[in-house]
Amino acid sequence: MIEYGSANNSLWQQVRFLIWNPANLPALIAVVVLVAATLFAEHITESSEAQQERSALQNKATVMAAKLQAHMSPSIELARGLSAMISTEPDIDQEHFSDLARNLFHQHSHLINIAGVPGMVVKMVYPEQENRKVLGLDLRKHETQRELALKTRDENTPTLAGPVALIQGGEAFIVRYPIYYDDKVVGRQFWGLLSLVIDIAEIYDHTGLDEQSNVSFALLGRDGKGENGALFYGSGAVLASQPVEAVVDFGFASWVLKAIPKGGWQAGTHRTKLIRLVAALAFLLIVIPFLFVGWLYRDRLVHLRERIIRDHALTDANKRLQLALDASGIAVWEMDPKTGIAKWDRRFLKQFGLDPEGKDHSDLQALLTWLPIVDRDATLDAIREALKSKGRFRSDYRVAMQDGVQKHFRTVGSFLKDENGGRRLVGLNWDITTDVEREKELCLARTESDERNQELEEAKARLEALAKHDFLTRLPNRRYLDEKLTGSEYEPSLMSETLQMLKIDLDGFKDINDSFGHAAGDIMLRRTADLLRSAIKEGEFAARIGGDEFVLLCDSAKEPSRPETLAKQLLSEIDRPIDYRGRTCRLGMSIGISSGKDAFLDADKMLSNSDLALYQVKQKGKGGFEVFSQPLYQRVRQERELAEDLLRAIETREFIAHFQGQYCAKTHNLVGVEALVRWNHPRRGMLQPCEFLGLAESLGLTSTIDALVLDQTIEAKAFWEKRGLTVPRVSVNVSARRLGDADLISKLKKIDFDWRSLTFELLESTFLDHSDTQVAANIRQIRNMGIEIEIDDFGTAYASIVSLTHLLPHRLKIDRELIQPVINSTDQRELVHSIIQIGRTLGIGTVAEGVETMVHADILEAMGVDVLQGYAFCRPVTAERFLRHNKERQLGKIGQSGRR
Repeated sequence: MIEYGSANNSLWQQVRFLIWNPANLPALIAVVVLVAATLFAEHITESSEAQQERSALQNKATVMAAKLQAHMSPSIELARGLSAMISTEPDIDQEHFSDLARNLFHQHSHLINIAGVPGMVVKMVYPEQENRKVLGLDLRKHETQRELALKTRDENTPTLAGPVALIQGGEAFIVRYPIYYDDKVVGRQFWGLLSLVIDIAEIYDHTGLDEQSNVSFALLGRDGKGENGALFYGSGAVLASQPVEAVVDFGFASWVLKAIPKGGWQAGTHRTKLIRLVAALAFLLIVIPFLFVGWLYRDRLVHLRERIIRDHALTDANKRLQLALDASGIAVWEMDPKTGIAKWDRRFLKQFGLDPEGKDHSDLQALLTWLPIVDRDATLDAIREALKSKGRFRSDYRVAMQDGVQKHFRTVGSFLKDENGGRRLVGLNWDITTDVEREKELCLARTESDERNQELEEAKARLEALAKHDFLTRLPNRRYLDEKLTGSEYEPSLMSETLQMLKIDLDGFKDINDSFGHAAGDIMLRRTADLLRSAIKEGEFAARIGGDEFVLLCDSAKEPSRPETLAKQLLSEIDRPIDYRGRTCRLGMSIGISSGKDAFLDADKMLSNSDLALYQVKQKGKGGFEVFSQPLYQRVRQERELAEDLLRAIETREFIAHFQGQYCAKTHNLVGVEALVRWNHPRRGMLQPCEFLGLAESLGLTSTIDALVLDQTIEAKAFWEKRGLTVPRVSVNVSARRLGDADLISKLKKIDFDWRSLTFELLESTFLDHSDTQVAANIRQIRNMGIEIEIDDFGTAYASIVSLTHLLPHRLKIDRELIQPVINSTDQRELVHSIIQIGRTLGIGTVAEGVETMVHADILEAMGVDVLQGYAFCRPVTAERFLRHNKERQLGKIGQSGRR
């Protein structure tokens, strides 16, 4: 066994001998001199580069300070200009303040809000919805903001506060300007403050302060106090690391920007590498030769020691080899090719059952000749070939033993050159009978295993084919389609920029299932599959991926119009009727087309794009095809975003009612009000109904919106009556979906309200000539409850006189498109007059919409219109503004009566 401890000790002794050797003394002296010279040169270099590094960082700090000043200054100037405008209108209210702030607010993306603080109390803010929490804040009582607010007032100077924790959440900078105005009686008066709240994150983001990869910044000067202010950005470690600095000056306030390199100051690192490279070259030219001479001397001693060690190791190896050979039963032999004399050990003769002490068997070839070797000729030929070629010898052979048993042996040999240059064939011989028998058993088992594996592979292939195909149509299924698009271990992906996908959806399939049964539906699916198979060319692919959904794959590289051609062919052939048990069945088809190029070679994206194109076909009325494009994607994405916002708006009650008055055509007295829905979108502002009602209808949300508006209208009517404004009648719009709700009447009866003062406005196109049983039943019960009915936008659809006689609404609202031209158009006046006469004949009142001027009002009164509604009398406004507007109208009428 190897004595590892002794070997390690010997290695350590060699290492110490190599290092602590007198021959290395000249080299050690040279190393000391080189190290001293290198350190001195590095010191001189670092001092020079440190100054250059600080100068470069100073430039970066100055640029960053200029960016901060440039992004803050527009907001400061905005505050100065807006405060000057307010000083000229000291009686400004929230609405006017919002109008002024809205135009300025969206020009500066850094702003969170703009607040008016008359008398040091926040009474106006824009945007109002998101910042209601700040209304009513008295800066004189606010612990953290009182000092700067009073300073702004008392010193008549603007101030910069921040970062400040906001009541509505988050942190921001606040710029405050004092506002004074000139009163003709009292003189110069303090109005209050104007506050601009600036988004800290936006300032940092737009200046790139957070994105500096190699510089660490810190800002001093909380509340604009410059060097005297506290640290509000960055780490205190920057201040303790000899930073460079730059001043951010706003005139009435300032910050101090300090900076250090990330990772610390690194002066001298580049030239240090050059100095060390020169030192390394000097080391190679001076020290290495000294070491080389010393190594030559030591090598002689080392080689002598190694020879002694090898001799001991060889003796140990011979002992271990004999033990291994005895344990394994392997025999060793050798032969001189020239003389033919052979030598072998005792184990060689024992393997063949020979007496080791018997006759001399020194001739190996003769021994093999008389031994009962079964494969004698092959074995002898192998020996002769090895002797001839001086190459490696190997042979497996069988021997018939004396007891009649056959044994298998293996012998291997190779030529060995001795010290005198002679060559000997040396080899090993061992019994491999057990190995041969085991190999035979393994071969038999392997053959059986291969046969079973072949059967399993065939069964797997059959199952795989069934798993990848639709049982009903025998078309490939969704799994097979995915493999075609993404590739598998058996075949490459078809995905390329010219690959085209046709997503097919059958129109009318559900009706066939419902009307004729599922057996008819199955026949139509198989017929569609046959149609797809006959339409595609070699190399194209058709699959059924769902109930009545199919996919075709084709390539447009050689034929760019192939997808459109294929779509037109399918649309023309699918329309042919099929006879099913004496009844005619018809199917339609809608197709969405997308390409691998538009999907950026992504299979899921390609399916999504074809779905979008298919959705567009469905929206247009089915029975056609649409090719995906980026404008289509953008439009659908915007619709989906708006749909998500619409669902959220229902939950957050963003839909609000605005109210427009209705006035008697003769007396101009208020006789009613119409509730009009508006969407107070958090990002897009106030949206008109034309911008969202169509989408709401497709999502089935119009009934919910109608209910919200009705609730707000009932609350508004109670609000007006408590404040002395009598509104005889309120009108709300009712959608077709809500009118057909079977639970509509029960929901209405749960509301505590005098229904005789309520009017439902129904669109002319909603139900006239197309009313169903539920709609008719709801209308009868609405009438029984005392709710009046008006036909909205009359004259824009296709209602018949017969429909009017059946419904007999209380009023017809003549659409604004018919009202607008009556001033200048005789024909239009005749048309409007005819509608009024129809109403009078049937006992139906008339309301004129879109009355923009008093000229309109006079003409319509002369024609006999009952009620006027339009901008000439009142715009759609909130309940509070509607109250104020009509109170002022009443006061104006009283004043006119007094003057008369």
